[in-house]
Amino acid sequence: MNTKFSKLSFTIAVSAAMIAGASVASPTVVSFGDATATSTSGSFVADNAIDKNKNTHWEADARGATWTAKFSSCQRVDDLVLNWYGTNKYTYSVQLSKDNGATWTTVVSNTSGKGNKDAQNVADQAANAIKIVGDSDSRLRIDELKVNSLGSTNGCTSSGTSNSSNGESSSTSNSSNGESSDTSNSSNGEVSGGNAQYPADVLDLSKWKITLPISLNSNSNKATEIKQPQLKTYSNSEYFRLNAAKNGVLLKAIAGGARTSTNTAYARSELREMQGDGTESAAWNCKNTDHGMYLEQTLLHTTTNKPEATIAQIHDSKNDLVMVKYFGPSFANGSTDIGKLEARFNNDTTKKLLDSTYKIGDPMTIDIAVRSGGNVTVNYKNLRSGVTSSTGTVKMTGIIGSCYFKAGIYIQACSKTDIYGNTNTVCVNKDLSADKYESDPYAYAEIELRNITLR
Repeated sequence: MNTKFSKLSFTIAVSAAMIAGASVASPTVVSFGDATATSTSGSFVADNAIDKNKNTHWEADARGATWTAKFSSCQRVDDLVLNWYGTNKYTYSVQLSKDNGATWTTVVSNTSGKGNKDAQNVADQAANAIKIVGDSDSRLRIDELKVNSLGSTNGCTSSGTSNSSNGESSSTSNSSNGESSDTSNSSNGEVSGGNAQYPADVLDLSKWKITLPISLNSNSNKATEIKQPQLKTYSNSEYFRLNAAKNGVLLKAIAGGARTSTNTAYARSELREMQGDGTESAAWNCKNTDHGMYLEQTLLHTTTNKPEATIAQIHDSKNDLVMVKYFGPSFANGSTDIGKLEARFNNDTTKKLLDSTYKIGDPMTIDIAVRSGGNVTVNYKNLRSGVTSSTGTVKMTGIIGSCYFKAGIYIQACSKTDIYGNTNTVCVNKDLSADKYESDPYAYAEIELRNITLR
């Protein structure tokens, strides 16, 4: 995103009507200062809602968040259109200010948003700032906001594009709550710059394929897979993309995403080890191979009702031989929680604690080493807290067929209905307590991967 001195603009169309006997001017373009928000999820910053790009969106990481932008001049606001991300029906209100955010007037109080697109009429009134407010049960996601105006006016007491005094932070400057901007260095050691265009420009993906939680034919049982050579120049703006600094890759999975088969309840954004030219599945001898995988990564977000995710694996033809899993606390918020990381072996029969106080956002390294005899060791380091641990040698047992590594985010939470409107029968049949199902099919977990090395 641009720095806080940048200006974004979008068209404010002029209504084709006569106002107070005066003819209406041609459509005008109104410049905006930076959009701001009280809550931002990862790279889905506030400016995305007014960048005229429907492939980006602003997303709050907490319920009850507000989104604000200022006009460069006073406008006679007539109506607006909110294009929401996804089909969720949000509860929200719209406020206007004619004194740059010193005071606000509620012009839309909507308790039954339509989802996808909401058009709202506003009585003709002067304004130089707008605010969207989610209620305590709504975590807002805005693709694009369009505001229609009847023209400029002198009815405001002030104008400008400075940040408001309501405690909100700019999406491109460091905020008072410790969040970092898209263009500043983040706590995991990112640096801005780089000429990368695709994930494969940052990570060596020559021996991997990616499975994504979306379906090309709206069949929730057919997750999308991308193999080499297509993977060299592939990205997805939601689920598999570069981070802002272009030195890492963001992988995102959602609770109601497309799944790999009818036998699983969970979706994933996950890399699967390949061999040869990257088109053939890796299949190494689990008992007679020296092999390893090294990861540098950061868990950025989890689901909230069931905050669990698998972030590294060794799998055979049937079994989960090694899994590194995150378990969040009860009443999780998904973005600042302190949970635990465990290494689990042989279909969860052996468990080894790696980090009892892992905080979401902590950068980590994971090194999984396999030795002859089916012996495996998981070494871990938290790069923020300095916590280091090792599982020691654990023997993989009950092996069926050949082995392969997996990395990324395999969400361990589900919604009863997926994003395509289909019932996730496997999820329903888990018979979880009601509060463990994700009510929002777009509830997500996300990880940033900065290094993946096979050896």
